Amino acid sequence: MSDPAEAARTLRRDRSPAARNAARRRKAERETRIVGLLNRGVSVAEIASQERVTDRGMRKYVRGLLARRAPQPPAEFLALQVSRLNEALLVAYSAMSGMNLQAVDRVVTIVRELDRYHGFAVADGAVRPRPPRLAPPSPAPLALQAPRAGTEPNGAANP
Repeated sequence: MSDPAEAARTLRRDRSPAARNAARRRKAERETRIVGLLNRGVSVAEIASQERVTDRGMRKYVRGLLARRAPQPPAEFLALQVSRLNEALLVAYSAMSGMNLQAVDRVVTIVRELDRYHGFAVADGAVRPRPPRLAPPSPAPLALQAPRAGTEPNGAANP
């Protein structure tokens, strides 16, 4: 390989349709793997070591990945958040089986968040006023109210 032109020909990448499809598939699998790790809370440094790249390179890759995959319409964002909360709920619910009271608290918190995304709770965190259990008191006086001191309805004076 003393000839630079010959070296360049041997280093060319395969541009056949099968090779392009295989490259796309590998890229999609890598993206799916990395997004899954991010959703599970794995740090970027840990992902970089698993993927055998530098921390800086992985941070750059994740930034680009998130920019490309950022959902634009609110419906897609809500679907993504609900999906994440469902995954967290499964993990927290399975942790409850061992008498783990912190897991119970987490399940309640996650369910509250799911309710918020599904529209069952107030989004701003304000407490909804409960409807009164009894009817409010009538502003009009009762018909059987005692007469006022001083005069009787029949005109007689009260002592």
